[in-house]
Amino acid sequence: MDTLIKFFSSYGLILTVIAVVGIVILGILKYCNLFKKVEESKRHYIYLFISVGFSIIATVIYLAIVKQLNINYVLTVAAAIYALNQTFYNIFKITPINTLATKILTFIIELFKKKSGNVETDPDNKQD
Repeated sequence: MDTLIKFFSSYGLILTVIAVVGIVILGILKYCNLFKKVEESKRHYIYLFISVGFSIIATVIYLAIVKQLNINYVLTVAAAIYALNQTFYNIFKITPINTLATKILTFIIELFKKKSGNVETDPDNKQD
């Protein structure tokens, strides 16, 4: 939690929200097993690329909006967002938050399936 508070005090609410959104997106991608056909040892690199890419793209968009777009800011903020993403993703993986998020996503998916009339479940839908 100290890391989040330091990040928030350094970069503000908007960049903290952007970093947390990156974690959520990565978690949803893993939950959905979007890359289940890719060998597990190579999936790590795909998720790493997505995390780095999201950090850079979100940083560029944010800095363009606030009219502070220069290479020094991009590198600094993108690195900070990426570091926060990695820190909180690792915390997410080893705490009960992971189980809670999985149950919430499963519940949401089941609601959509019931509304669409498709109540079949996917037993292979496991998080890596």
